[in-house]
Amino acid sequence: MAYKKWILRILRVAGLAALVVVLLAFAAVQAQQWMLRWRAERLMADMHQIRLYQSTWADAQRLMNRWGAWGHYDGSCTAAECRYEIDVSSAGWRSWDREPRGIAAWLVRHQAAYVPYRLLGGRLAIIHVGFIVQDGAIWRTISWVSIEVPPKLLDSGDRGYSLIAGAKSRQALRRSESGGWVLGGEDVPAEHPYYKVGRPGGCTFCVMADVTYSTHTPQAEIESLTSFDFSCLTRLFSCRLPEDLLPAIRDEHLYGYLRPGQQEPPYFPPPLYSCDIPLWAVARDAGTAIAVDALSVSEAMDNNYAYETTKVRVVSYLKGATRWPVGSVLNIRAAWQMWPKMRYVILPSEYFYGKPDESGSETDPIIPVRCGVQEDTPEVRRELEKGIAQNDNLRGPELR
Repeated sequence: MAYKKWILRILRVAGLAALVVVLLAFAAVQAQQWMLRWRAERLMADMHQIRLYQSTWADAQRLMNRWGAWGHYDGSCTAAECRYEIDVSSAGWRSWDREPRGIAAWLVRHQAAYVPYRLLGGRLAIIHVGFIVQDGAIWRTISWVSIEVPPKLLDSGDRGYSLIAGAKSRQALRRSESGGWVLGGEDVPAEHPYYKVGRPGGCTFCVMADVTYSTHTPQAEIESLTSFDFSCLTRLFSCRLPEDLLPAIRDEHLYGYLRPGQQEPPYFPPPLYSCDIPLWAVARDAGTAIAVDALSVSEAMDNNYAYETTKVRVVSYLKGATRWPVGSVLNIRAAWQMWPKMRYVILPSEYFYGKPDESGSETDPIIPVRCGVQEDTPEVRRELEKGIAQNDNLRGPELR
């Protein structure tokens, strides 16, 4: 009888000790996650104080002084030019990023410890922000959040993934040589001209949303597009979709098929001759704008498909590089009817901007962007100038 009492007493003590260990582990993991969330919220609140082209070098220095323990820059950092980045992360991620033999590496190698860590709410996460100072003012900002999503319980085929949502500023919502891709369709500015939202293709380890917004976006809209829901860092049940992390993109349904009972909305391309994008937004995003005189219209064939080309003479360049001299004769393949003896402004697609031959003459037809053929009128010129005025001359590459 006494023997059984001792056994029961030992089991109670062992059970109590195990419970205490679990509670202490839970408290430690949650304390880390809540500290990370607190820092992330403070960091984004500071970033929301930035006003592009208006915030000064002094404002940038205050940010750098406050977040110097987590910030870094390469090369020099002066009022003339500075590229500064801040990374706030969980201890595990920081060890994984900087010390391959640190906590995260150990957890990944020892799944028996990693699984309980995740069940206790542990998430490898990083919050990254950055800005560019040029000529005494802040010209660019970027922010993105990456959180590790654990596999679903009892699903042997699920290995988890990285949930990533980010937002960056650009002077134009198009791909540039120094800025990389801008995700989102050409017709997106018809719905919201100041930003694009898209997702990458082929990312097997992530579910990601990427927002690109114009540097002239209204401040309230910038703050909405960069207001992350940092409760994803402290929830026991993980956020699984980009809109959970960035509520402003909820209506985009980038990964609707991942949400139970929901499908991606059908995509209906805009009508062929639709032109509902504000002209100033078209001009802002175009790489080139050319004033031309239409000379003649003719038919051509491409894979048994007939289309019209318009022969035009270059009058002047409103924007972009002068690929052909003024007076050159070019071929335009446009969805919009062009009439001889009329003057137009052409905004070519950078992907179909023609190819000059050895003599400098254009061979392949130039294809304008959507809404990229406009009669050259004073009203059109005013809208074009409004958009072109939003472009700047950033020295060096964009943040990405």
